[in-house]
Amino acid sequence: MSSPRPRIPPSLGRAVRGIVWTALFAVLAAGAAGLIAQASHAPGSAARAELTAAGDAALNARLDQATGRLEAISEDVDRLAEDAKTALEELASSDPTRLQDSLAQGDEIAARIDTETRTLQSSLDALPGDEPDAALRYSNDTLVRRAAVLAALDAAGSLNANWLLVTGQAAEVSGLISMIDGHDQVVLDAAAKGRKAQYAKAAETLGDAILAVANVKAERNKLISDPGPTVLDEWIERNKNYDVALQALYTALVQSHGNPQTAKVQAARRAERDAFEQLPPDRRTIIVIVAEAARGGLTQAVLAIEEANGRIDDALAEAGSQPDAPGAPTETAAPAESAEPQATPAPGVIPSPGETGIPLP
Repeated sequence: MSSPRPRIPPSLGRAVRGIVWTALFAVLAAGAAGLIAQASHAPGSAARAELTAAGDAALNARLDQATGRLEAISEDVDRLAEDAKTALEELASSDPTRLQDSLAQGDEIAARIDTETRTLQSSLDALPGDEPDAALRYSNDTLVRRAAVLAALDAAGSLNANWLLVTGQAAEVSGLISMIDGHDQVVLDAAAKGRKAQYAKAAETLGDAILAVANVKAERNKLISDPGPTVLDEWIERNKNYDVALQALYTALVQSHGNPQTAKVQAARRAERDAFEQLPPDRRTIIVIVAEAARGGLTQAVLAIEEANGRIDDALAEAGSQPDAPGAPTETAAPAESAEPQATPAPGVIPSPGETGIPLP
């Protein structure tokens, strides 16, 4: 007679069955989640490229045309940036030819950039890609490319205003340097008359030099907003002192009928010598004055053009990479040949300035 089979308590049986069913439900849920993940891709992602293929093809065709025209504009922007730097470098030159040439060439290039940019902007007024459901119609890569093209256009559109600042500021700084050079020439003319014993005429000519210094001071207040002392302020003070001292010497010689041995002439001579020793020795001071005057806006305008140039290059690099069409085979690029090193042109250097020392009477 067999022994009775042990019975499992009801509570334990229910617990075991609960664990089994829980494990089964977990497996089924994980499988369902995997199926949903495989089937559910956003239309703009690479996994569902066929959903945006038509929109991408139409938009990329427009972007291809815009990118080609932007590349031509970019070449002009490179030239404009070079002209802006040349203008800044040539301000202190005693020969204004290169400055005038760079400004004239830059005017033509800036006008062409502005015209081409406006025309391209008009052609893209109805550019697709800004619809409320654009993320469903176009791939993300195509929308990024569209944004890059518009960013490059925006940067190009700011260049004409910056170039106008360059030309305006360059003209004012160049005018200041011309006034300084003109003053020095007047003093040289007065000294030449003094050496010929034309003391009355020399003193009268120095009145024009003193007026020229006052005009330089007025221009300084327009160009340099900093109220603190500058090298230009030193130039103004020292040249005014010398002009007044030299004029006093010639006036004393007129009153002494050309006799250099009178006490008044000797005192005036010592004062003129002391003032002369305080004058700048050469045109290196002019270079510093140009830097001070250009700081008020010219340098910023040149840097703004260079920055816009960089923004356009970055945007074109982004816009030039068109996404591959779905299913299109990709080609492996051939390894690039090593190019021979090219000589880097030396940066423009301000020509060595000539001396403008004032000869003694």
